[in-house]
Amino acid sequence: MKLGTWLLSMMQPLIGRILAALGFSVVTITGFELVIDTVKNMVRDGINTLPADMLNLFLYAGGGQGLGMILGAITTKLLLWQVQRATQILGRNPG
Repeated sequence: MKLGTWLLSMMQPLIGRILAALGFSVVTITGFELVIDTVKNMVRDGINTLPADMLNLFLYAGGGQGLGMILGAITTKLLLWQVQRATQILGRNPG
């Protein structure tokens, strides 16, 4: 058996798993991005329905920054979960 053939037979399953994991990650992260954008829009629309005085008090008290922190934490947790799932897929033997 030639060296090139042997190396290709050894690397082909690994390359397939890496590409599958990357493809799964891209699809999932895109889906998470869509969900997070929808949640942000729903929260923003809900806040914009407040009366003007309550909205001013909410924003003056730092409500906008607080919501940004909460949504950022949720997004970070989802991203870290997705990275962990991608590494689990890479470590599994599909055969």
